[in-house]
Amino acid sequence: QEGDFRNGKGWGGVVGPFYGSMTFQGIIPYYYDYLHPDTALELNRCIYNQMCDNPRDQRTIDDVVHGKCRTGELDCEDCRSRPLEDVVTSHFTLCQKPWWCLPQSGERIQERLCRKLHGQWYRIRSDLEASWGRSGEGPGTFDKEQFKGYCNRHGKGGYIPIEKPYGR
Repeated sequence: QEGDFRNGKGWGGVVGPFYGSMTFQGIIPYYYDYLHPDTALELNRCIYNQMCDNPRDQRTIDDVVHGKCRTGELDCEDCRSRPLEDVVTSHFTLCQKPWWCLPQSGERIQERLCRKLHGQWYRIRSDLEASWGRSGEGPGTFDKEQFKGYCNRHGKGGYIPIEKPYGR
């Protein structure tokens, strides 16, 4: 099948261009707003597309949020307090990419959840490699409990990619 992404105009020439518009962030609005209107269902952003973002317009100090809700509501959920077990999908923009080997070891509410989300990402990688008959643990030594041996050091250059052959 063929997509209808147009340079400078986005999906169908109507959704985009904006940062991420070529990806999920653009195709989903195109699908539901233009191809299948009136069929969308808004999901809880703390469960689907969890971003670990501050829901209010002022800083969070000692885990206490301040300011007005960015949604315009009087009260809004702080997704950073949501238990990891509730999260179905996450968006790593604020946490940064797991393969950047950032320990997220601070005590801010955002960092605590980011560390857990990154840990899940590495657990899934470990499970994938184990399903291929590998050990499920890489040779890296940086924060081995968190990164399952798939990081040699802090930062983008520390990641150890999956080795070929892929699969069984």
